Amino acid sequence: MGANIYRAFVLLSFLSFVLCDLNLQEDEPCVTDGLNGTCVGIFRCPSASLSYLYANAGYVKTPYKIYDYPELPDICSYKNEEPVVCCTDCDISNAEPLRHTSIGPLGIPKDNQGPVAWSKCLDYLKILPYPCRGQGNFRVRKFWKENRKCYMVRLDTALATGGREAQRWEFPHMALLGYGDEQKSAQWLCGGTVISERFILTAAHCISSRALGNVSYAALGLLKRTDPKELWNIHNIKRIIPHPEYNPPSKYHDIALLETETEINFGKNLLPACLDTGKNKELTADASGWGRLGHMKDLADTLQVVTLQEFEETECATLFPLHRHLKHGYDHEKQMCYGNHQTIIDTCEGDSGGPLQTNQFKCQYTVVGVTSFGKDCGILGSPGMYTRVSYYVPWIESIVWPEETKEHKKKDNLLFDKWLNATQQ
Repeated sequence: MGANIYRAFVLLSFLSFVLCDLNLQEDEPCVTDGLNGTCVGIFRCPSASLSYLYANAGYVKTPYKIYDYPELPDICSYKNEEPVVCCTDCDISNAEPLRHTSIGPLGIPKDNQGPVAWSKCLDYLKILPYPCRGQGNFRVRKFWKENRKCYMVRLDTALATGGREAQRWEFPHMALLGYGDEQKSAQWLCGGTVISERFILTAAHCISSRALGNVSYAALGLLKRTDPKELWNIHNIKRIIPHPEYNPPSKYHDIALLETETEINFGKNLLPACLDTGKNKELTADASGWGRLGHMKDLADTLQVVTLQEFEETECATLFPLHRHLKHGYDHEKQMCYGNHQTIIDTCEGDSGGPLQTNQFKCQYTVVGVTSFGKDCGILGSPGMYTRVSYYVPWIESIVWPEETKEHKKKDNLLFDKWLNATQQ
């Protein structure tokens, strides 16, 4: 479904071009709207590349939208299936500054280079109905410079676009994991995070229950355990993949992937979360789950959310010292601890495997941690331990998006070879 939507957007934007083919080659002079221009590849023309990106990201201009961008210019021809446009901008160059750019949440341009997980996150935003998709407050403006007979281009963006209505499915990527031989009698004991059409991220210690065996099901799209079963989007688990270095009862490498038997159908109430690749640093994050409401208390019926603060590395090391299940103590590279110094809020038993997430744009969540373990919950100043997702992104990518990961490595190797050759000359 998502791929078809993507192709539809590309087709719509290309149709705008096809009507005005000038049959001119790159770097030839051209005339558009009575102005002299130059035929250049679309990413050499700043205003055209921005219009192209926004149109392909589903930003349809109407009088009621609080964004705007120029009409796409006339087409001279095509080169490598990309339009060569009649550009009247002043800053034409060979650098193609927006070549590796995608439109992120709320219409903010984002560099799409980097880990595969980052580019997949931007792809999902372009094709799936996230609340902020097609929303934003931006203007692509062109200013005529009479002395140069060309346009200067400026992009203005603003994040203060107002809030959005609260939704029942505030965390559309949440999964509740079930154990047992039959759905009707399954015990729902751990959490997880939907990260693609086929994979759910969870903790390695959640892949099995001593009494009930391996995890068998993932329930998606629910808010309450007591929700009618027609709201439970249940998938059978086809494959269980703990991290290869996980060795229970050790607490290290407490992360796993679950592959579903059938493809997950995304909609506004069921969407994948992004993976933290270490680009952004957030001091607070939200943990969510259906775990116990306190030490020795009942499991929550309604999905619970707590906002937690990151503890300093030295404090985490003090709170989680050497132990028979933590032989090297706290490992800041692979783990993190979050809690609250002033208020008794924490994740608890049953929250394991669920996400610790940030929500910078009130739209598309980013998972920074997987709930791993803690001391007795509900104790002031006692944080929980979380597996640091950014450290494990290469491993996750190799399983969830293997083909894209291979292509990415090929490109990296080519760039390295070019650099090496240049240094040896």
